[in-house]
Amino acid sequence: MRHLWKQWRMRQGQALVMVALSLPLLLGMGGVGLTVGTIYFAQAKLQNAVDAAALAGAKALSVGATGAPASAASYITANDPQATNVVISSIPSTTPDRPTIVQASASTQVPGTFAALFGYSTFSVAAQAQAAASPGQPFNFAVFQGDPNPSNQELLLSGNVSVDSTGSTPAAAVHSNNNLELKGHVSVDGTCGGDPSVSIIGQASCAAGTIEPAAQIAMPQWTVPEAMPTNPTTIGSPTNATGMTISGSTTTDGNYVVYGNLTIDGNTTVNGNYVVEDGNIIITGNASVSGSLVTFGGGIYLAGNVTQSNGGTLALAAFTSNDDLSSTALQPAPNDPPDPGSIVLKGRITVNSALYAPDSYIDLKGNVTVNGAVVGYLVNLNGNVSVTYSPTVIGAIPVQQVTLIQ
Repeated sequence: MRHLWKQWRMRQGQALVMVALSLPLLLGMGGVGLTVGTIYFAQAKLQNAVDAAALAGAKALSVGATGAPASAASYITANDPQATNVVISSIPSTTPDRPTIVQASASTQVPGTFAALFGYSTFSVAAQAQAAASPGQPFNFAVFQGDPNPSNQELLLSGNVSVDSTGSTPAAAVHSNNNLELKGHVSVDGTCGGDPSVSIIGQASCAAGTIEPAAQIAMPQWTVPEAMPTNPTTIGSPTNATGMTISGSTTTDGNYVVYGNLTIDGNTTVNGNYVVEDGNIIITGNASVSGSLVTFGGGIYLAGNVTQSNGGTLALAAFTSNDDLSSTALQPAPNDPPDPGSIVLKGRITVNSALYAPDSYIDLKGNVTVNGAVVGYLVNLNGNVSVTYSPTVIGAIPVQQVTLIQ
């Protein structure tokens, strides 16, 4: 019995020795963890502050705010009062569809905590971010369909359709959030992406290959204030939708907000930017439009010989009045007057900017040329249709979304 007690006492002593020997190691590991955690937290806090400043600077610069982008430096110090060496600047764009790029950087000193025992009293932490302003990711494609339901109508390119670029990199691409079908004499300069699948029938081709399944990309929304032209003349009112008619061999200049339908016919020349509230935009005859045509609550219908120029404006954009999906979006029946939120082009039409219908469909038929991009909830290209993607035109659209790119 005495022998067992002696062995137990010896083992207890050995355990105490082991604990004593390992205690510095345990404390050291705990101290390292504390120091690493402190540095990680400081890095994340500084990075969030720098990200916010880059986004704010890009947004301010895109709308021409006074003092932009340097004025966004306050976002860093507000989110991290310990930040130093704060720098906010604009840098040259690498692609023309991102004309506004802002870079933000800062640094801070982090207490060394346990590491101070080994001579490391502080650690330097730095963060950098870049943000760009652009109309939104769907405008990175020459043709884009936003409907995400694969059981609905696929993005269809049929007939004699060409999708190419103006020498831009990457090449003009087609993207659908559901299925994509190409049939007939269809050629695409870039990639063809569909979710879940891409069907290529007949002599159709995608020079850069297919992407199956393609990633889902959310459709951005513009608002009435963003689309509003500068110093407009107002025609009608919300309670008195008189509309506006431009006809005959006339030339009309200026920016307008029109309540009711905007009708343009005859040999007319229209110079200016128009926002139509709760009405349709209908153009027939031989019309030349230099500027943008946007409707909230109506559709756009162009027939005859129509040319729209002054690329880089909002171009042709149609929205439902409440930003909800149009009841006819999934069953397009192009007609005159057009369905709410839709864009219908038939005849000999040339558009030198972008087509945008986030709530409904875009239907192009006849001899249609688009130098810009085609972005809609549903898209149908059928006939002699040519889409030439222009990053320069897209980058000049005044409605900008800001995103982090680095």
